[in-house]
Amino acid sequence: MVKIEDLKRINLLKDFPDHLLEIIASEANLSIFGTDTQLIIVNEPVDTFFMLIMGQVAIKKELTPEVDIILDNIQSGSSFGSSSLIEGSTATYTATCQEPCELITLSGDRMKQRFKENHELAFHMMLGVAKQYKKYLDTRTQMIMKTLDENPELKEKIKDIEKLTLVI
Repeated sequence: MVKIEDLKRINLLKDFPDHLLEIIASEANLSIFGTDTQLIIVNEPVDTFFMLIMGQVAIKKELTPEVDIILDNIQSGSSFGSSSLIEGSTATYTATCQEPCELITLSGDRMKQRFKENHELAFHMMLGVAKQYKKYLDTRTQMIMKTLDENPELKEKIKDIEKLTLVI
């Protein structure tokens, strides 16, 4: 069992009431993984939700056998693997520990069962995941807009550029 104090260190869970954190704590495990451990592998089922206490995890996508791109570097307090909460999900990226990592892990199947039993828990978790995705999309949109500002020749070729700034 994981301590509630550890769960409160996770951005996604900061606003959760203690009684919901107690449910999550009863399902959670604390795990330590070494450098280069692959936690999620592209095209494989995603069955675990991860919350990073300490360390750094790279989210990567292979473009060619020689070229990987890093989509994100997950830092302490962040979470990933939310597709484990969706039936039948497979990974579209690989998540690899960049250094020794301490993670809280949750079984996607167990959490889906808990959501059926407790709709308040499901609501708070999905609200947190939605906020996380919005923040991610906002960051990506800012990066695209900055790139376009620095490359006016690209900006001129895009029709309806205002549609790049999503409102979710």
